[in-house]
Amino acid sequence: MHVQSGMPAIGRSAFAAGHLGDLTQIITPQLVDEVLTATRRMQKRVRKLPSRVVVYFVLAMTLFPGSGYTGVWASMTAGLCSRAAEPSAAALRAARRRVGVEPLASLFARLRGPVATPATAGAFWQGLRLVAWDATTVEAADTADNVAVFKRHRSGHGPAGYPQVHLSALVECGTRALIDAVFGPRTGGEAGQVRGLLPSLTPGMLLLADRGYDSYALMREVADTGAHLLFRSKTRHPVPVLQALPDGSGICFLPLPKHSIRYHQWVRSGGIPPQVHGLLARVIEVTLTVTTGDGDTRTSSMRLLTTLLDAHRYPAADLARLYHQRWEAETAFFALKATLRGPNQVLRSHHPVGVNQEIYAYLITYQALRITASQAADNAGLDPDRLSFTVALRALRNSVISTSCHAASITGAVLDPRNLHPARRRARTSPRTVKRTLSPYAYNKPKGGKSWAKRCITTRFTITPRITLTNGTSP
Repeated sequence: MHVQSGMPAIGRSAFAAGHLGDLTQIITPQLVDEVLTATRRMQKRVRKLPSRVVVYFVLAMTLFPGSGYTGVWASMTAGLCSRAAEPSAAALRAARRRVGVEPLASLFARLRGPVATPATAGAFWQGLRLVAWDATTVEAADTADNVAVFKRHRSGHGPAGYPQVHLSALVECGTRALIDAVFGPRTGGEAGQVRGLLPSLTPGMLLLADRGYDSYALMREVADTGAHLLFRSKTRHPVPVLQALPDGSGICFLPLPKHSIRYHQWVRSGGIPPQVHGLLARVIEVTLTVTTGDGDTRTSSMRLLTTLLDAHRYPAADLARLYHQRWEAETAFFALKATLRGPNQVLRSHHPVGVNQEIYAYLITYQALRITASQAADNAGLDPDRLSFTVALRALRNSVISTSCHAASITGAVLDPRNLHPARRRARTSPRTVKRTLSPYAYNKPKGGKSWAKRCITTRFTITPRITLTNGTSP
């Protein structure tokens, strides 16, 4: 473990608790000191709780969400040979306020970004790095300060029980690592907040997104970054096809919203005026047929829009299957919110500044675990999807308590053949039904017997050819 030489014994012991188990190899003391110095949060004298130790303490809070301050501290110092300080909960709370948000935000900025290499299985398609963005909410403690900033989400059942922080993330599909993330109050909607992720898009990426981001202006901004997109679009919006392609897809033109009404008239009259600005895209109409193991069949349709215009290099059927990778963002959110934070848990901070600090801590810990798992998968020649996030998290918690500061225990745990996911997992479906009690007084029981149970499925994609819009033809 790293300690600063040349210090008196009391100074060295003050830094002894500054570790995060195996992840100390990723989040090194030198890196923590750099961000503290850059944000001017480094202590001017050696305290019983140096700033470096406080940063590690905030990160350790994410590993033990069910423990109080003193319980988290006890886990960090349980394996130390020398006797560490035993600060009170009030002292730890004051130390958190002294460090603030900036060092954690800077540390996340150092760690975020793509993790996969060209050799990483499942991370690239046709030379394009697969990424997806989506949004979720994180419940904060129910205090007046938090409610004043983050508000309560309202629905048909009334206001939510807790104020919610709206978080949008850009996820690398192959490794589920965080390329970037932004969060704040629920204002401006998903499409508004996600614009904060645009600087992290680069040429060579293929961005996947659901219907919540079906906005011409947003698609145009994504295309301007040099990245390609594959968005699901709302089927109620007419999309005239200018040229039908052999694979059943079609070339379309997405005009500015102010030109959308007159656009159809222009197409029917023989062409689009050259002064009209818009986005040239490709539309794919897909019919999905899902058959369960007991013979039940369900059919639905979806429309995809993409800037990949070459139908020979990027066939429509392949793009329809590829769109499913968008769900890797949902899997990342589940790992972040349910596995790491724990189900039914809310953030412990009572003030918005502490909430922001705590969310950055969760993002940092999550990203460091993904980096470790991805490196282990690359070294073993495995698909990162086969490595269990739960197993990695359990090994990390054990290493913090035992004060192990090398990544061997996490790597060994996730690569253990008994802990690997199957190389090919069965396709399953499960409706979004509440299957547990929300409170002792309300229970939304699934209707229809066992229709809520997970069932193995077979999915078939059918590309519906589009009709080219010409004179006298309606879309």
